[in-house]
Amino acid sequence: MTRTPDFDDGAIGSSRTSGVAESVIREMTREAIDRGAINLSQGIPDEDETPPEIKTAAQEAIETDSQYTITWGLPELRDAVAERYAEWKGVEYDPETEVTITSGTSEAIMSTMLSLAGPGDEVIYFEPVYESYIPASQFAGATAVPIDITDGLGIDFEALEAAAENARIIVLNTPMNPTGKVFTREELERIEELVFEHDLIVLTDEIYEHIVYTDDYISPVEVGDLADRTIVCTGMSKTFSVTGWRVGFCLAPEYLSKELRKIHDYTSICAPTPFQKAGVEALELPDSYYQELSDSYEERRDILYDGLQEAGLDPVKPDGAYYILTRYPTDEDDIEFCYRLIREAGVAAVPGSSFYTDPDADSDWVRFTFSRNEETIREAVDRLVENRWW
Repeated sequence: MTRTPDFDDGAIGSSRTSGVAESVIREMTREAIDRGAINLSQGIPDEDETPPEIKTAAQEAIETDSQYTITWGLPELRDAVAERYAEWKGVEYDPETEVTITSGTSEAIMSTMLSLAGPGDEVIYFEPVYESYIPASQFAGATAVPIDITDGLGIDFEALEAAAENARIIVLNTPMNPTGKVFTREELERIEELVFEHDLIVLTDEIYEHIVYTDDYISPVEVGDLADRTIVCTGMSKTFSVTGWRVGFCLAPEYLSKELRKIHDYTSICAPTPFQKAGVEALELPDSYYQELSDSYEERRDILYDGLQEAGLDPVKPDGAYYILTRYPTDEDDIEFCYRLIREAGVAAVPGSSFYTDPDADSDWVRFTFSRNEETIREAVDRLVENRWW
């Protein structure tokens, strides 16, 4: 028999975890599995999306390379990352001191936040925001300063300048989850001015960098001197449809890299070795692969977008990533609406309130992913149309 310690409510966890709940996204996935619903909540691609040659490379590596790599990552993978990002973004990173292979992009973000922010520091991000940044700020002991861009997805630069006066880090996610927003060059140039004026560090999450439907996309490190102040967090998960492999790339100037590596070293040791080996193979894929990837997701975006409109919802068409936010026309809160979607329509989505810092945020948004194959998306749309109660 298990005996529960006699602690007062809330006395077990530390202040770092106070008020932090489990991921709503993962909760919706579990509910979808339990109910046999189509999971359009979590951004999980179908298995056949993964290029077969990199699967083969991983399988072969299991036979020969199943032990630790160097903590910062397999040297040949760091070389490949540095070479590729020099081609893609025009920034030279030293693979020995400025490229770190992490256990997924989430670990890259967490290691960055824990190493570079602390009590008394403020972290700026734009809401609705990927839910991970909220607890990452809290775990670091920093104060989150969200700036709402819900209406029109434009940046209020007066609010940003006011927030920047006392901030330590600004988080940029482009293309953005959940909105699909792609930051424009003009926005990034204005952000660059504020970064240097107020001595900020930039944490940029670019995991969807190859899933873009506009010609306007650029990385923040391509703007002015932002690369000198920026930690780029990205990886293999979305580009190569290997979300379970947990291989991230963290690129930053040496003075920033050496700090985040301290956290990475003592939390992860290293990313999974066989999948690092497969990463070398992945980065040798031709440029046509990335164009085909983006084109494929654009087609699926349009199918889901049109289908949500047909189902009587009000979606916003994204410029990047593989999610669509949509408003719904009932008085239910977003959490109840999502549970009803699973129970009554057999489709899982994510409540919009999970993308806001305020845990009691009122939201009439829900988020769907189109990371699934076309057949699955069409089946989900049919279920929404046939089982709508709104």
